[in-house]
Amino acid sequence: MNTISNKIIYIEFAKFIQNILLENNIECYLIGGSLINAVRDDGVLLSDDIDFAIVNEENLDKVFKILNENAPTFIWTMNDSVISIYLYEGMKLKIDLFLFVKRNLNYYLKSYTWLNEKIYGFQTFKKTKVILENKEFYTIFRPDIFLKIVYGDYSKPKKDYYPNTQGGDTQHVKECIFYTSVCNYDKVDFQVENLKLFFQIVSVKRNYENIDDKKINIFDSSRINIDDTSKVLIYKDFINYYVKNNIKYFDV
Repeated sequence: MNTISNKIIYIEFAKFIQNILLENNIECYLIGGSLINAVRDDGVLLSDDIDFAIVNEENLDKVFKILNENAPTFIWTMNDSVISIYLYEGMKLKIDLFLFVKRNLNYYLKSYTWLNEKIYGFQTFKKTKVILENKEFYTIFRPDIFLKIVYGDYSKPKKDYYPNTQGGDTQHVKECIFYTSVCNYDKVDFQVENLKLFFQIVSVKRNYENIDDKKINIFDSSRINIDDTSKVLIYKDFINYYVKNNIKYFDV
């Protein structure tokens, strides 16, 4: 970063970009080194740029239209599957919008030329907020897990975790724990079969205590008043996903 004033302008600009996309129903999530700074470095921006994932495969023209309508305030270019935005010509600091596509429950970087494409996956049904330079930004559900997938042990200096050709720990997208009530025996088999469409291993627990937050936790619709909503995926969200994407599922 050149100066404190440049950093303030840069953060405001990044917030503006995310806001105009969200206001136009374009899913937009903070990712990359700037997300590491938010999670690991107490919100202090140390990265050279700010990265977002945007999901709009079907309506990419809409993204271009939004950018063009606001272009008097910035300059943008597109290269492969990345849109780079500069506040003004000659400015070194930029904002990158990485284009992602949906495949079942996960998002993946659209370009296969990028090293980490195959392990850029994360849950779709919930988003959360993080603080970067005292500003709130939306990011993906469980950013700690997402960063571990992409970078491995991201608590280490960058030279120790990147480039990470092996991909990190993807166990959480292979296994989930399904929490359900003790009186749900007549439906649980169908619910588990549905979840097996996306996870290799589905474990069922009747006890809501000692929730394993290292796994993806899914709750049936009878469970309410969960204290930590960051751990919650409701089973009905999966049914909504099946219907929206015309996927055959077991009716419960």
